[in-house]
Amino acid sequence: MRRLRFDRGTLDLGDAEGLPTGVWDSRSDSHRTAALHFAEIAAHADAAGITLERDLRTEWERRPRDVSSLELRHYQAQALACWNAAGRRGVVVLPTGGGKTRVAVAAMFETGLPTAVLCPTRVLANAWLTELESRFAGERIGIVGDGRRRIERTTVLTFESAFRHMDVLGDRFGLLVVDEVHHFAGGARVEALESSAAVARLGLTATAPDPTSDGEARLRSLVGPVVYEIGYADLVGTHLAPVTVVRIPVRLDADERAEYDARTRAFSEMRRTFVRLYPGADIATLLRGLARSPEGLRALRDRARAVAIASFPRAKRALVRTLLKRHAADRTIVFMALAENAYTAARDNLIPVITGETAAPERREVLQAFREGKLRAIASARVLNEGVDVPDARVAILVAGALGAREYVQRIGRVLRPAPDKHAVVYELITTDTTDARQSRLRAKHAPPPSPRG
Repeated sequence: MRRLRFDRGTLDLGDAEGLPTGVWDSRSDSHRTAALHFAEIAAHADAAGITLERDLRTEWERRPRDVSSLELRHYQAQALACWNAAGRRGVVVLPTGGGKTRVAVAAMFETGLPTAVLCPTRVLANAWLTELESRFAGERIGIVGDGRRRIERTTVLTFESAFRHMDVLGDRFGLLVVDEVHHFAGGARVEALESSAAVARLGLTATAPDPTSDGEARLRSLVGPVVYEIGYADLVGTHLAPVTVVRIPVRLDADERAEYDARTRAFSEMRRTFVRLYPGADIATLLRGLARSPEGLRALRDRARAVAIASFPRAKRALVRTLLKRHAADRTIVFMALAENAYTAARDNLIPVITGETAAPERREVLQAFREGKLRAIASARVLNEGVDVPDARVAILVAGALGAREYVQRIGRVLRPAPDKHAVVYELITTDTTDARQSRLRAKHAPPPSPRG
């Protein structure tokens, strides 16, 4: 018999004889491994005929519910089936508005396991709390984060709270649902997932990780592989609102162009030299190298200023005003990369702004007024990228800037949630002959297909 004990986010394996993983810990005079490996160790022990005395809360009582009550769409049912077939470990990729939350609730219903739902922000945590309270009528839902610490059979945690507390809570939950799971691809805060003994793991995201990247390998080990993926092309016009994407090029004024060129010159020269000397290295290696010298730091600061110039030049400011007037009757979201630009657009057009600095009560008040139609337009810097449900928003103005493919998909998705007689419009404002235009070309393959107007 082998004794298996949960201890501060790890598994104490004792002498570990016959078990597949573990490193010696002289402090406890035993072998130890991350709680993440519990399912692997238990399966190996069963196959080898090794009896485990489990000193952890893993004999979870299962309370399955009727999944049919959720009325899953066909692709949501397929996603659930693929996740089950993969041993209930893996990542489901659905575009924003495609109903990732419902797939997660279906997994919770079907497994009947105590569940921890992890999400990146307090806003998203509150959205999950509201959704789960409606789905699990009569059952208290716990939440850890934003000054609250209520542990229940089903509990929502922000990533930061999970990082801080999973070493204590890690053996309470049999299912781990990780919303916006791509955040863990970079390696930050992965202890939140490593410290959990959950045997079932479901990651949710709108964009699949690069299958050749270190991030994909990291997510595979923490949550599982991508088990199901469907994109905009399959859902727009049926399960998502039809959409028209309009790309509008703008040019820098003469003084803006002169400053942009001057501030990018040193960085461009250093980058050309770097590529010549290290043809196989990536951009991250270049940036780390530049940060080590005063000249490199100056080049990086100048480049950041150039990116800011391209993000919101005068032509874009004027165009935002024009588009808001054109769509005065529609609910419109103006998306910015930088908070300072969001405040500028808000002042220009006398509309509310939501940034990371906006207090939670004010944010809720603004979003509620927007949903009710009392506000026709809002400006946002990143805050509305993830997890905010505004189904009546019809127009998105993407002022672009330093906008990657994942943020692009998330922002478009904010206006694709279906509503009666809705045809969404997305404007992408692009500053020509700048980093802005290069980013736009990279994002283009992630855009939804054009939809004919009825």
